[in-house]
Amino acid sequence: MRDRISQLEVDREGDVIIARLVGEIDGSNAAELGRALGEQIPSSAHGLVLDLGGVAYLDSAGIELLFRLARRLGDRRQRLRLSVPTRSPVRRVLEICDIGAVAPLEEATDVAVARIADSAS
Repeated sequence: MRDRISQLEVDREGDVIIARLVGEIDGSNAAELGRALGEQIPSSAHGLVLDLGGVAYLDSAGIELLFRLARRLGDRRQRLRLSVPTRSPVRRVLEICDIGAVAPLEEATDVAVARIADSAS
């Protein structure tokens, strides 16, 4: 997915999918982004790490997307972890919304990947 609002790049490390987002997530693109992410996560994956380090803005539609994604993955017995640096402009918003209750926040992507891989062992 590539448009003026956000960019999505997907990689795989073992059985963990890593999706890196850059730009803004809001009502204009959250639904499309949710569909794009859903298409990238095979049932064989242990989970998804969503790297939000490049996200400059996140509104309520973006937050709702994250909660829905966490529920959907949980229903499939897959895990979601968010990589969000402490200095990220969206970190505080995610903490206030208590996203960590459904998708733990990590400082670095490699740590998030390792935690998903370790929990699947």
